[in-house]
Amino acid sequence: MDPRRSPEGWQRNVWALTLCVFIAFVGFQFFNPFLPLYVRELGVTDPARIALWSGLLAAVTPAISGMLAPLFGRLADRFGRKLMLIRSLAGFTVIIAVMGLVTSVEQLLVTRILQGLFAGFSPMAMAVASVSAPREKVSLAIARVQGAQLISVAVGPAIGGLVASHLGTRVAFFITAAMCALALVALIVLFQESRPRPAGEDRAEDRPTPLREFLRYRHFVPVMLLLVIAQFIDRGLALTIPLHVAHLPGIEASAATSGIIISVAAAGAALSSTVVARLSLVLPIGRLLFVQFFIGGALCGAMALATNASGLLVLRTMVALCLGGALTLAYTLGGMIVPAETRGAAFGWLAMGVQFGTAASPLLSGALAAVSLANAYLMDAGLAAIATVVLAFGAPDLLRRREPRQT
Repeated sequence: MDPRRSPEGWQRNVWALTLCVFIAFVGFQFFNPFLPLYVRELGVTDPARIALWSGLLAAVTPAISGMLAPLFGRLADRFGRKLMLIRSLAGFTVIIAVMGLVTSVEQLLVTRILQGLFAGFSPMAMAVASVSAPREKVSLAIARVQGAQLISVAVGPAIGGLVASHLGTRVAFFITAAMCALALVALIVLFQESRPRPAGEDRAEDRPTPLREFLRYRHFVPVMLLLVIAQFIDRGLALTIPLHVAHLPGIEASAATSGIIISVAAAGAALSSTVVARLSLVLPIGRLLFVQFFIGGALCGAMALATNASGLLVLRTMVALCLGGALTLAYTLGGMIVPAETRGAAFGWLAMGVQFGTAASPLLSGALAAVSLANAYLMDAGLAAIATVVLAFGAPDLLRRREPRQT
């Protein structure tokens, strides 16, 4: 029996996928937020060069992953999505362990490039969630996977910061590799995927759908832009916070302080995602998204004025409370504007947009932070303002969209 089609099988698969995503993403948070500190440990001392190197290191992996995503998508259709997830986690286990052994920032860049060849775990997990559940339960499946990512960001950086501060940043890489190995074992044992159909038995809706087909749907491009902006702001702040903390006077344990701020903000984002998901049942989704971008953007600009860790913590948490549900709401809008039979493919292309934001954000944020941290925050505020303009004038119909009630 196809485990996706049985009444309990899809639930088991989605929960198994959620567990694997949680374990892996907790591991990622052990080192990702502290790349700027690791760059300094590898001998780069100039603050401007640290910002530039940090942005490049954070951007190169998702950039390569995004370029290879169509290839891996075709391979997933042929050999199964589970095999692609296994490939990704196995590669992470080895490469991230090697990151803890490098002796120069150039060597670290090489490992990040290699990681990009095996990356794409997050978009693939989202795609797997979207096709594992019945069509009327797709939003529930995606919410579980996204919730696992958000909660992992609330847990990982705080623990990772303590590990990096007391045991060294290199140890954090080894722990991440071990977590990826654990997620790999859990995926192999718990997730059950139906056998790929022979080529002659493929159905029309199972064939890859090119991007140009979705560009013809009204508002698909605005929704993709909203996803890119939401991810851009989130990833940019993840890079800027450690740089900001490193510049604050009187902070000795920079990694631990950064980890606490990132974790508390992630908890706020998880709470925001849950609250807006419930509000979307009674309020128009587009209006909720407009309010989030409007208030969150103003708070991003205010972060440029933070002069101590407490103020930075409060402002970052408020931004998370405002923008934490933006990705969830934008994905929901995306699912509403395409037919149900092509929703899985649509989410794949939307996830590629998110990957673009993941790659571009640290690169641009790092370049601006090299000149002034305030510039990076003001860029995020400007992008949030662009999102409000898109909603208000570019796609005003989205302001009235409501989530259909499930029966």
